[in-house]
Amino acid sequence: SLIGGFLVLIGLLTFVAQNTESVTTHFWAWSWSVPLGVAILLAAVAGGLVTAMVGTIRIYQLRRVAKKNLRAGRAH
Repeated sequence: SLIGGFLVLIGLLTFVAQNTESVTTHFWAWSWSVPLGVAILLAAVAGGLVTAMVGTIRIYQLRRVAKKNLRAGRAH
């Protein structure tokens, strides 16, 4: 897995190094200029974080329901 991680890292570094053209990014009232590769990489990381947060919340909800159902089953 360590070799696989290094290969992914090399691929990401190559991607960022090849996409150095600067782009202007707008988000609500903010505007900034970053290299294209960095902008795409940050967008992917942000999407992954949002997905992880939503998944964590959903797992927490399902665990609460499962515990409630387990307690209700023991009461009978």
